[in-house]
Amino acid sequence: MKFKISKFNEPKHKSIVSCISWNNTEEVFSCGDDHILLKWNLVTNESLTVTTLPDNFFPTSLQPYPKTGFGSSSNKQSQDNLLLTTADGRFHFVNQNGRIEKSVAAHQGACLVGQWSPDGSSILTAGEDGTLRIWSRSGLARSLIGNVGVPIYCAIWGPSGSSLLHTQSNCIVITHLQGNTKRLQWKGHDGLILSAAWNPTNNIIVSGSEDGFFKTWDMFGQLLSCSMKHDCPILSVSWSPAGDLFAVAGYNLLRLCDFTGWSHCLERPNTGSIQHIAWSSDGTQLAAACSNGHVLFAHLIQRQMSWKNYSCTLTGRKTITITEVTNSTTEQLDYSNRVIQMGLASGHLIVVTTKQCHIHSSTSWNTPVVFDLKDSIVYMILISERCFCLVERSGINIYSYLGRLLASPRWGSMRLDVLARSSISLGPDTLAVIDQNDHKTIHIFELPTGIAVRSSSEHSTMTVTHTMAASEIVLSQSGLLAERQLAMIDFNKDLYILTVKDSKLKLKKIAVQVSGITWCEDVAILVALREGRLIIFGSPRTSAFLSLTTIVRDVSDLGKNPKLIRAEEGCVVIRRGDGSLLHIAISPFPMQLARKVAANQWSQALKLCRIIKDDTLWACLAALSWESKELAVAEEAFAIIKQPHQVEYIQQLKNPTQIESNQD
Repeated sequence: MKFKISKFNEPKHKSIVSCISWNNTEEVFSCGDDHILLKWNLVTNESLTVTTLPDNFFPTSLQPYPKTGFGSSSNKQSQDNLLLTTADGRFHFVNQNGRIEKSVAAHQGACLVGQWSPDGSSILTAGEDGTLRIWSRSGLARSLIGNVGVPIYCAIWGPSGSSLLHTQSNCIVITHLQGNTKRLQWKGHDGLILSAAWNPTNNIIVSGSEDGFFKTWDMFGQLLSCSMKHDCPILSVSWSPAGDLFAVAGYNLLRLCDFTGWSHCLERPNTGSIQHIAWSSDGTQLAAACSNGHVLFAHLIQRQMSWKNYSCTLTGRKTITITEVTNSTTEQLDYSNRVIQMGLASGHLIVVTTKQCHIHSSTSWNTPVVFDLKDSIVYMILISERCFCLVERSGINIYSYLGRLLASPRWGSMRLDVLARSSISLGPDTLAVIDQNDHKTIHIFELPTGIAVRSSSEHSTMTVTHTMAASEIVLSQSGLLAERQLAMIDFNKDLYILTVKDSKLKLKKIAVQVSGITWCEDVAILVALREGRLIIFGSPRTSAFLSLTTIVRDVSDLGKNPKLIRAEEGCVVIRRGDGSLLHIAISPFPMQLARKVAANQWSQALKLCRIIKDDTLWACLAALSWESKELAVAEEAFAIIKQPHQVEYIQQLKNPTQIESNQD
């Protein structure tokens, strides 16, 4: 991935551009020391002067009212206002026509930070006087959070709005607004911390300092990654909405990194110090405020994904190139509008532009099914064998590959703007979502009706509640609905599994200290990553034989915080801590056995086990045949793995009268 940078030949601002903010995916507001508020249109490549502010206005930050879809809509006037802070210690409400609706004296000295809360109900300000304050939406004082005695250059809301993060010289401080939780403080850098960002989808914090380093942290202050030393201070950092990328800016510096801290590209625009950067809500564009009067726009290109022997690359704003790696043939797909999301899996390429969704099939890339979008903001695409899902700002929508809307699942208070990819999973006939307001609750919906899955015994709405918050869920992709399984990792890194249609509806613990999970695409085999080891569960549903059907393989040199990407036949793909992809060869025989069992080819499955002569493979066959009530196959398999009690039980089931006569 990399940035494609564009800017006007001549700067539109006459002085330093100090702050910038997106109004929507095609409009940007900028303001600087020349007292001019500009609106930029990225479709027409034009800039419009909204208003000229008073001469004593030297702006320090600019933010529009949050358009998240879950905030209160009672105050329409607030939703049209920009929150502007200035160096005279005030914050101002400025409507989008440039009129100053209200000004509030907030701090002694400059007001350096002004931020709406995630739901738009409160305002957070911080200033040179070292105070941190919260105000109502209308500008009335609510509370003084604290006075640290030194200027606060950065303050942000926590993901849920119940906590605050601010910098204090070279330290990072997290303050909780509810309960008696003690505030958390740690030394982040050797120099003054100038910027920080806290992403709601992954809870990772990134900070930038005068010492030339940027670092990533978890919400408890543990260091996750540290950059190389730059020759300039890090002035601004910003997360993309999806939480998979963040950008870093400094003097003639713009860098793109993924969530592990691995750098994807480095740009050196001749713009002087980049004072502030901001991502668009669709996560495809970046705007930067520069000290030489320029406003710089960067579009994310060279995004790449692969499936089997196909590779898909976004080569331009409106162009995608598909390559078949086996014969090196390529096809170019052109679109009339800018591409904002794409997904490749299960023989289909789903491309979302600003206005339409295009459904391409691997059998014919150039004849897509096209339909218009309900919302121009699409957060992510999920693809399964029979359907795909668009997570939009307005809701979750499930579509068939013919473009027909199948379902629009809903639950309680939906927070789709902070929904992480690890918190939602799509199967061929099921959708599972972790509730963002209560991470202990998992909602499961049956498709295509979109209604909640019902237990076969109680016929009640199904929500799975765990004692610990869930961090990752994955649905199996093969088999019938009755065989659909949900794997879940909680915050203790314990791995649980649940059969969706099981009448008991009980999560079963099968492993501990697991950092990542994935299902094989076409068979019910679960692969987990644990402390430098790969764990392959050949038959995770049959807990009685779990230890016999599990394969453990040691893997070295994964680095810090590796991520399990996918499992294919004979190969598992892991992203190491340094960002590189590692392909690990594994035995393909458990997957081949599972396919033969799924096709009811029991004689072929027996033949495979007899040829390979592996106890784990025989154990998998024993578990699968026992579950499918193939007693003859199960009897032979249990005998091979030396389970005499199971063999005796099967013989009794096959011929109970003979067993009774022998006992007499």
